[in-house]
Amino acid sequence: MEQQTNAYFADTYLFEAEATVIASGLDADDEPWIAVSPNIFHPRGGGQMEDTGTVDGTEVAVARHDNGLVILTGAAEHEVGSTVRTAIDPQKRRLHAALHTAGHLVGFLGEKRGWQHSRHSHFPGQARLDFDPASVADDLGTPASRMTVVQEIQAQVEALIDTRVEVTSSIDTQGIRTVRIAGVNAEPCGGTHVGDLGALRDARVLEAKVKRGSLKVRYEATHN
Repeated sequence: MEQQTNAYFADTYLFEAEATVIASGLDADDEPWIAVSPNIFHPRGGGQMEDTGTVDGTEVAVARHDNGLVILTGAAEHEVGSTVRTAIDPQKRRLHAALHTAGHLVGFLGEKRGWQHSRHSHFPGQARLDFDPASVADDLGTPASRMTVVQEIQAQVEALIDTRVEVTSSIDTQGIRTVRIAGVNAEPCGGTHVGDLGALRDARVLEAKVKRGSLKVRYEATHN
């Protein structure tokens, strides 16, 4: 089986591409799927929603197969080796990239306060970073104290965005991808991100509150 190149690793803004079908099969419901390369579709994972888009103009569902390939279900059957035209929804890609990048900033700023990151979601309308409350020294016992913490993090997020630094990535010999934001951090990540922090718009920290055993810091962001 030919190796799949995930083009979104290198270019968040590659919204259309001609691709070769490198594998095909049937899913659990006997629906045909294909895998293509280069692949511009981000599957659900790492706290980020999957892309939506088309193959030769037909809408497809995006998922990751047990074999590791990103697969597309819903298009007409295609022979391995055939060429197709793929496209993703640019508006959704930009939004997902903005939310994921803003999540990196919120996570970094929380960890800078000594908070231990436990989980995250970058879904639209549900974006949040979870931290272990035992690692939090800040007073979060009252609405006023929580608002103080939110305002401090908000000011720091805005200061980082104002730097407009580039967001880059690289893949090592082991296949591990690292995303780097100058002045912030470098961490393993398979998601999509804005080209530079200046692309973030309306990045807002909404709440910092302990719920169900976690400090949940909710946020939102869009793309310029």
